Amino acid sequence: MNFAGKYKTVKLWAGVMLCTIAMPSMAQQAGEVRDQEFVIRKDRVLTLPQQTRRFERTPVLPVPQSDGNFNYLVNPYFLSLAPEVIEPEAAQKQWPRKREDLYPGFARLGFGNYISPLFEGRYNNWEEGDYNFGVKLKHEGFYTGPVEGRNSGENFTDVGVNGTLFRDFFQVYGGVDYYRHKFNFYGYDPENPLLENFIPNQNVLNTFKINAGIQDIEKMEGFNYDVNLGLRAFNDNYEAAETDFMLKIKSGYWFDNAIQTGIDLDLSLTQPKDVFYSNINRNYFKVNPFVGYQNENLKVRAGANIIFENDVTPNKESDFKVFPQILGEYFIQDEFGIYAGFEGDIHRQTYQDFVMENPFLGPSTDLFNTIQNFNAKAGVKGTLNDELTYEAGISYGRFTNMHFFANSQLDTTRFNLFYDDDTRLLNYSAKVSWNYEGWYRLIGKANYYFYNTSTLEAAFQRPEWELSINNNFILDERWLLQFNANLMGGIVAGIHDPVRPLPELESGEFRTETLPAIIDLQLKADYKINDQFSVFAIGNNLLNRTNQRFLNYPVRGIQGIVGLTYKFGY
Repeated sequence: MNFAGKYKTVKLWAGVMLCTIAMPSMAQQAGEVRDQEFVIRKDRVLTLPQQTRRFERTPVLPVPQSDGNFNYLVNPYFLSLAPEVIEPEAAQKQWPRKREDLYPGFARLGFGNYISPLFEGRYNNWEEGDYNFGVKLKHEGFYTGPVEGRNSGENFTDVGVNGTLFRDFFQVYGGVDYYRHKFNFYGYDPENPLLENFIPNQNVLNTFKINAGIQDIEKMEGFNYDVNLGLRAFNDNYEAAETDFMLKIKSGYWFDNAIQTGIDLDLSLTQPKDVFYSNINRNYFKVNPFVGYQNENLKVRAGANIIFENDVTPNKESDFKVFPQILGEYFIQDEFGIYAGFEGDIHRQTYQDFVMENPFLGPSTDLFNTIQNFNAKAGVKGTLNDELTYEAGISYGRFTNMHFFANSQLDTTRFNLFYDDDTRLLNYSAKVSWNYEGWYRLIGKANYYFYNTSTLEAAFQRPEWELSINNNFILDERWLLQFNANLMGGIVAGIHDPVRPLPELESGEFRTETLPAIIDLQLKADYKINDQFSVFAIGNNLLNRTNQRFLNYPVRGIQGIVGLTYKFGY
């Protein structure tokens, strides 16, 4: 057994030796092997490229704990509001105002021939945010006149205060005014030897007005309104007096930008008094419901005038009347459009209205409103080159109780009121306005009237034609010139003679006379010295004509005033 074990050990070692000797021989067969020398160095340093360092994240701090206990009460509010509709609008740049426009007050002093002093002062406070007010005072006198010096003098005085209080959606306004006109009845013949050293009667017309109202600010959306209360008191040097309580309401509702409906009210309660009447009440109440439509080219309004008035007139059927109202206009382009209308109405007339039209009115026997049975009109209008605006039209109407003025043969200085039962009126009219490059402006108006009266022989003291031309020239920053022409003609005066013999009465109770045409040329000039001071000159009746608007009452001849204007309060 030992011999066999030793034999296995010898064979093992012999195999190892053979493998060791055979490996170099195999390597030499695969490729050449050279001697290699390996050097191990302890001082060698390995250098690596730098890498970006990763910083550590900020550690999360612990949340501090508080001992306090916070409790909140939240109340829900639910509002049933429609969403706001925002309509885009072009931005409005606030242009700076000129310095001279910032002066809230001005005073004007002047003097001219016919002993004519002029004083006018105004002050308007508009700088406050929620209110403004204004004060005015004017006195102009002509203490001598065209007939017998002081016998034909007159003077005017006007005083007033007004104010407005603004709120977010409405404004409250009001005012107080006093107007005084002092004059003489100088309509007599100065050549009559029986009237030598004659002193005419004098009259003073006093009018006091007070009014207050409230209106909304936005007029083109939703519900809009304007309510105005007024009281007017009038009297003269004789027995004429009148009080008038007035209420005017304008209301409307816009469904959108095109359709509107509304109701306008007009109430007048008048108590006149004169030589031939007293303690009478003249009541007038008008309701005007309407509906309107408009767009860029078309504008239409349809409604009715429902009126109650209690004037006592012959053959009057009822105090209650209803009239139609249809008005419309259509523009094919801005340069050309057409308009038309048909309307009936009753025009309120008071004694104060009559005397403002003709101050030489004597005692009246009756006061009537003018009934417009109908009035139809049509015409064309437009704007050319954004400079020239024109309008030309024709109208035809039928009126009852239209008023006219006529002299009395017994007193040529006074006029009386006369009414025509059935008057037909045909009117041709034309208007033009031209603004040329900002330095010249023209405004012209022309009217031709054809009256067909029934009970009166003519349309006494009403003109057959009228023409007015106003020219404004802004020559530079300092000069302002105005040249105006007012013409009127075809006036027929009537002289009432109730004591004429019976054969003459068959041909009428009036003697007629046609007055010469009225031509009145005016020239005004204003020169600005600086922002506060300017001088002015005014010339009236430059042709020195003896114009008569009313029979026996020639106006002043050529008349001029020069003066100074001062602005203050900046």
